[in-house]
Amino acid sequence: MKKLFIFSIAIALCLVGTAFVLPSIRKVSDLPDNMIVTYQDLDEVNKSNEYTPLLNLELPKNLKVAQNGEPTETTMSVKLFNLFTIKKVNVRLLTDTDVYVGGETVGFNLFSDGVICVGSNAVVTENGTKEPIKESGIKDGDAIIKIEGIEIENVEDIDRIINLPNYAGKELTLTIKRNSEEIEEKITPVFDLFSKKYKLGLWVRNSASGVGTLTYVKQSDFRFGAVGHPIVDSSLGDNFEVESGNIYKCRLLGIKKGQKNDPGEIRSTINLSDDAIGLADTNCKYGVYGNILNKGIVDAERTATLGGRLGVELGDAKIYCSIDNEGVKAYDIKIIKASKQKTADDKSMIIKITDKELLEKTGGIIQGMSGSPIVQNGKIVGAVTHVFMNDPTRGYGVYVDWMVDN
Repeated sequence: MKKLFIFSIAIALCLVGTAFVLPSIRKVSDLPDNMIVTYQDLDEVNKSNEYTPLLNLELPKNLKVAQNGEPTETTMSVKLFNLFTIKKVNVRLLTDTDVYVGGETVGFNLFSDGVICVGSNAVVTENGTKEPIKESGIKDGDAIIKIEGIEIENVEDIDRIINLPNYAGKELTLTIKRNSEEIEEKITPVFDLFSKKYKLGLWVRNSASGVGTLTYVKQSDFRFGAVGHPIVDSSLGDNFEVESGNIYKCRLLGIKKGQKNDPGEIRSTINLSDDAIGLADTNCKYGVYGNILNKGIVDAERTATLGGRLGVELGDAKIYCSIDNEGVKAYDIKIIKASKQKTADDKSMIIKITDKELLEKTGGIIQGMSGSPIVQNGKIVGAVTHVFMNDPTRGYGVYVDWMVDN
């Protein structure tokens, strides 16, 4: 009888323990296989018993950390009773996490690698109108980077090369970049009766412009991240890849307040004749990146650390943005959902604007606020990316993990 009682108690304890641990194990299973962490994030998670006191997140002992500010690639272990490893996660450990908090509205003028096809036009020849592009495999959004092995840097290079005596009127090999992959296509120029030159019948561009918000600037090397999503020009296509670019201060013209199904915007202009405040070199799914040249653009008093997703909590936070001539201000928001993402996505969090002043002036999230840093507990944990069309007070934010990792 006594043995049966002890056995029953043991079973009961196991059931209680299982019920206690299982929810945390499920949370652990939601951790992605690759992520960014900081020492501060790990310390706070372990102290807060985020995964119950029975689970602990650990990095390897005697870890050699990169001294150049770059993330250190290592493995994080999730341990049960501090003894049994139940999951391992590949992590990039950030140690150089001190940044200036952005919030400034800035303009971008980005240049592609080669020139981008944005359409076709008919060429009038002695045999009627012709459209050479329709007989080739070239598509809108393709970047022409070489013709017969000669690099293309601007629009004028195309006319110059196809009219060289040894290429005029002949089938030519174009090297194009499509979705980061280089492929070759054949095309034969035709003689235009009006210009008296050979033409490809292509409309091309090599630049795109846009406005967004500066998210952060690293204190160590003044490398910046901004916008939280790519600068997209509808005529250039989603695969517009940046080779170089400049960023400029914006002059605020006014605010169009956002309403349901009618997104507002920060109305501003950029003057390309002004001195650039920075250089851009990357335009990807998680934003625009480069280096600040004019260090006066940042507020040395407005600082924070970068925080990984482990440090994101539901509840109060702030965003920083500039919506008037008084400069960058902090505005109250709430993080109402933090997604358990296995793979990278620019819709990591759902946020709600609660600040009365911001709601009065903008109606919520408006175009131009993309990239506004989301700050919680002294850490930049993300950036604003999208607004809900049916409710401008709500929108998405991207984890700063994804931004830093690009």
